[in-house]
Amino acid sequence: MKRRLFLALGSTLTAAACPQDLGTPPPPRAPLQQLPGAALPLALPFTDQDGHARKLGDWFDGRRAVLLVPGYYRCPQLCGLVMHALLAALQQGAVDRRSFRIVRVSVDPQDTPQAARERRALDLAYADFLLGAAPAAAPLDLSLLVGAAAATQALARDIGFDFTALAPSGSDRAGEPARFAHPAAVVVATPDGRVSRYFPGLDFDPVELRVALAEAAGGRIAGISERLALLCAHYSPQAGRHSAAVMDTTRVLGVAGAAALAAWCWKRREGRT
Repeated sequence: MKRRLFLALGSTLTAAACPQDLGTPPPPRAPLQQLPGAALPLALPFTDQDGHARKLGDWFDGRRAVLLVPGYYRCPQLCGLVMHALLAALQQGAVDRRSFRIVRVSVDPQDTPQAARERRALDLAYADFLLGAAPAAAPLDLSLLVGAAAATQALARDIGFDFTALAPSGSDRAGEPARFAHPAAVVVATPDGRVSRYFPGLDFDPVELRVALAEAAGGRIAGISERLALLCAHYSPQAGRHSAAVMDTTRVLGVAGAAALAAWCWKRREGRT
């Protein structure tokens, strides 16, 4: 458990404190096209963090809303912060864990069940940290999926999630997969597998999220969100460089989360002495 927390702390600090090279060219655009009411391709094959081959529809039980979080598991940029913001909003909104499930899907065909398992451990550690001393009413229903390129591309297309592989830069270590430019967003889906609404960006209002989950559970399809969808790569395509606003937002959220996690670790250590 302690190892998980320090890994989470280290990854958050790295993403928040290390700006990218401003001289690199901008990546291709990766917009978010919101498609409320779109039917998800439930027959697509994926593999979960435990190596079990299943279909996407297996995570839709006809009762609970599903929070679909696309990205990739070795992302050094916004992907981890999106998940942290989502978990924080769910906790602050006092959303009953039994009323929803979270499904993260990697768009990187090189991601493995092991990478999914390691990322899931970090997510669960952060969720435990947010609970504090309060006992959880139920375990967090969280699954992380990987799949072949054909499956991930089909799912991304059907939810309007455009992503583009970026060529490795000169600073990339040999053998590492290319990064992906993609929007930062969470998709709220109905229990029967339709897109209910979107939460783009990193600012998830707890009350709005709780209401969205209740509406999705009832099969309601919402309208298009006007929130800004941040590009996970920290680039401004218009300016041809990293956006200062995005970088500032990322640093503030990352440092705040890391500081809170460090304080919690310190309190636990003091409590044992």
